[in-house]
Amino acid sequence: MDWFLDSVGHLPDDLILLIGAALAAAIGLVVAGLSRRFIFVPHGDKLEEHVKLSEIVHGSLLAFAVFVLALVLSDVRVNMGKASDAVLREASTLARLDRELELIGGRAADAERGRLRAYATQVVDHDWPALSQAEPALSAEASRTITALIVGVRAIAAERADIAAALHALLGQLDEQRQSRLESATRSVPKSFWWLIGLFLIGAMVLNGRHRLNVASASLIGLHMAAIGLVMAFILVMDEPFRGESSVSPHPIARALPEKAGG
Repeated sequence: MDWFLDSVGHLPDDLILLIGAALAAAIGLVVAGLSRRFIFVPHGDKLEEHVKLSEIVHGSLLAFAVFVLALVLSDVRVNMGKASDAVLREASTLARLDRELELIGGRAADAERGRLRAYATQVVDHDWPALSQAEPALSAEASRTITALIVGVRAIAAERADIAAALHALLGQLDEQRQSRLESATRSVPKSFWWLIGLFLIGAMVLNGRHRLNVASASLIGLHMAAIGLVMAFILVMDEPFRGESSVSPHPIARALPEKAGG
């Protein structure tokens, strides 16, 4: 389903959901019409004795698809929540490290506080766009800055044995939290899931051809498929924590530090 989000990912979420619902409804009606014309009408006499079996299979296919979609929707919502919480923790770590350096004072600490601000800016300006790509990544700019920051703070810690452990712990947390952003961005619904759901929905759409297509039946089939398409589109939107209108915001990191050291 990457093709779908690559095509409409830049649009507002409401419009993405509408497109997903409309696309599912249209495909459902087309498949139902084709199956009725080429399967149920020509072979109606042979299939008539299997009406009850068809209803059971049809209901089972839809029930399984909806059940799995509900499970996956819950999973992607949890992942989105975890990604948002992780960003808040990362902002807190930035603020704590800045406070420790401020308490140390001196030219070296002030220089690292300036580098810490440069890193926070690069996270917002470079890491977030890199994480929003189809193949998420961490930016080279922020990687270079955090490496220099680790070297500089470790040099300060080497001269301050009393707070060395705290500085090392904060550096470790900052690095781990950055990596956790990448993990959240790449933890997506596997393609095999979409193939499986697609096959079950196509099967259900084919069995919709058992019904004569008039205004009433077409409206009901379209509404049913649109509801399922809406859920699928919602999963796609939620499955990309750093992409789209409802993505995790970098504002906590942008606001974690005063604009100037000592500000």
